[in-house]
Amino acid sequence: MPLPHWLATKNRRFTNHVLGRLPRRVSPFVILHHKGRFSGRPFATPLAGFSAGSGIILTPTYGPEADWVQNILSATSFQLDRRGSLATFTNAHLVDREAAWPYLPRLVRVAMQLLRIEWYVRADSA
Repeated sequence: MPLPHWLATKNRRFTNHVLGRLPRRVSPFVILHHKGRFSGRPFATPLAGFSAGSGIILTPTYGPEADWVQNILSATSFQLDRRGSLATFTNAHLVDREAAWPYLPRLVRVAMQLLRIEWYVRADSA
């Protein structure tokens, strides 16, 4: 079961602002730069991202209905900031656990299994 929606709301308002500095220092964290699919407003969301060949796998711990997931699925591109280096990605789409797990470290796979995360976001490097 993905993390509850009320926790996502609290994180968006409070925790993300504090943790926003962490991805610049600690791998595998990244800052996702995306725009709201309805508002067009820019957002910066800290999350975990793992290299997947020429692309990336992102872990939606709040499930595929999370706002950031829906925003990048509907966008033509988005950017990730990893340790101060900005990269553009395209073709965001959902993949199942079987497709994502080869790219995730064992500890992350265990955590995702405990949370019952079935879907992940994969995107291609632009």
